[in-house]
Amino acid sequence: MQEYYKLYADALDHFKDEARKAFASICSSFGLQEENMILKDTDNLFQLTFSNNKVRIVVEGVNWGMNTAVQFGVNTKDSYLYSILQLIRERKPELVVDGNQIDQLYGYAHYLMTYAADILTGDTTFFYQQEVSRKQKKENAWKAEQAESARKIAEGYQKIDTPFGEPVWRKFRPLLSTYSITKEKFPLSSEVLFNEDDSLTYSQSEAVISHWRIELDEIVMKDEVICEVNTDKVSVEIVAPKTGRLVWLLEEGIAFKFSTCIALLDPHFLDSPTAQLPVS
Repeated sequence: MQEYYKLYADALDHFKDEARKAFASICSSFGLQEENMILKDTDNLFQLTFSNNKVRIVVEGVNWGMNTAVQFGVNTKDSYLYSILQLIRERKPELVVDGNQIDQLYGYAHYLMTYAADILTGDTTFFYQQEVSRKQKKENAWKAEQAESARKIAEGYQKIDTPFGEPVWRKFRPLLSTYSITKEKFPLSSEVLFNEDDSLTYSQSEAVISHWRIELDEIVMKDEVICEVNTDKVSVEIVAPKTGRLVWLLEEGIAFKFSTCIALLDPHFLDSPTAQLPVS
């Protein structure tokens, strides 16, 4: 944390000074004061919190200093904070808040003064409506997830828990051979490798395949997306390095390390009298 602060000290002080200036009128008019927050090492240092006995406002610098995010909610312990964008969708301003980060600080402060005086004085109607909507969306998402799970189970998929929280669904493949047996059968087959470069970050040590776009014995064209791979940070699409028939694949949900072969493509699929190129 100390090294981080030293590296960005000037930018951090500038952001906080401008945020204090931008929200000075709100603090003066509605009795808000800056909170002395002790942030964890993982928290964004570019933030200030203003509150009174009714409402809390959190102002953050985001996207490498390009934008400002404002969240607010009822000032109670562990209360849910709502994005100011949710209020803007309901109470549209005459002028859109835009510009650079500092412009946005003043723009959002002016918006709250103009369109949210009732909230700043303690009216909780907006927060109540948002909470009802949030709970309804959460319930609808849960019902949709349950329906999707029931459909996949009925279709023969198996639910696989992964190290990254989100489960994946594995398709039933009764005739899947091992890598070594398949490679011996197709010695000229090309390996599809998942490397560290594919993950866009080097912090992970494991990954899982979450979804196959093609299936065994299907023909894939060079540079066509064949599957999606998840790590603890990102989800990436893997493309075929060559045109060929998929003769082996690593199944969904199996954790593997870099660099690993996740599929074998047989380049001699055209030797079969029934082989056909996929229609684009």
